Amino acid sequence: MKTIDIKHWGMTLIGFLNEAKKEHRLFVLLMLIWGGITSFLDSPEMTTGINQSVPLMVVLSLVTFLLLLELSWWLFMRFWLRMGLPGMDRMVLHFDDLQVWQKLAFLWASFCLVLLVGLGCVVAVV
Repeated sequence: MKTIDIKHWGMTLIGFLNEAKKEHRLFVLLMLIWGGITSFLDSPEMTTGINQSVPLMVVLSLVTFLLLLELSWWLFMRFWLRMGLPGMDRMVLHFDDLQVWQKLAFLWASFCLVLLVGLGCVVAVV
């Protein structure tokens, strides 16, 4: 007679989840929410007064955002390493070694970049 070792299987699953990145866990959770919402909204009495596509579009937009964020981070790190620049952790740790005017210039440049991105989003909408 064969028996299933549930304890070993469960520990393997927990070990796999602990090794996964936080973003991947969130992505899997959103995909499970997607399946839950579709099964929840299947019955006609649950959708009375609710447009069925709105909750699905919210989850779809979160999934798409996470995919684009992960893709852009991967591309950024790939280009960063290919250009031969030091690692991000080293640059963050050495920010305190900069002079005051260099820190101020960096913060102003960051603010201007955020402002330009916001302006680009407004232009894309209009």
